[in-house]
Amino acid sequence: MKKIFTLTILMISLTVMVQAQREETLFGSGGIHFTGLWGGTTNGLIKFEEEFSLNNGGFFVFEINNNFLIGWSGYGSGESLEDGRRAEIEGNDLLLGYTFQSNRSIHPAIYMKGGRGSLDITGENDDRVSVYEPSIGLEANVFRFMRIGIEGGYRFVTGVETSGFSDRDFSSPVVGLRLKFGWSWN
Repeated sequence: MKKIFTLTILMISLTVMVQAQREETLFGSGGIHFTGLWGGTTNGLIKFEEEFSLNNGGFFVFEINNNFLIGWSGYGSGESLEDGRRAEIEGNDLLLGYTFQSNRSIHPAIYMKGGRGSLDITGENDDRVSVYEPSIGLEANVFRFMRIGIEGGYRFVTGVETSGFSDRDFSSPVVGLRLKFGWSWN
């Protein structure tokens, strides 16, 4: 009986030690967790030369560990210039974001999107430019599947090679509205 009792205690102890020393992985416990999918629209005011214009876009992101967002953003904006020509910038960018305490009804959020875009001015060759837009704002959980946010930031446009224009003509502060639809299941 004493041997069975000792053997049972030894087996229980060994099982507990093996469980306690289970290997952690990136996508297992304690690592990176895929926790949601979101998509939606962004609308903002930007500056073209000295005029303000509407910048419309959309996005799709994966939510990691309830707070980190990584995905894609597309946008387009245009404005008539003083000389009667039309200038348009459009592109598809990498979108990174972080929402602080996203389970609260109102919470801060930061976003960074950036990548290559196309600047098209009537009568000129298309100009390949780089566009980077960091922003910060507040987001409200309206429903479990819908969030609305207001944000402000700065759009940096670099690489403008069209004669008569510079990077400064298309870089500007941006104020925007973000509608997010999706689900966070963790």
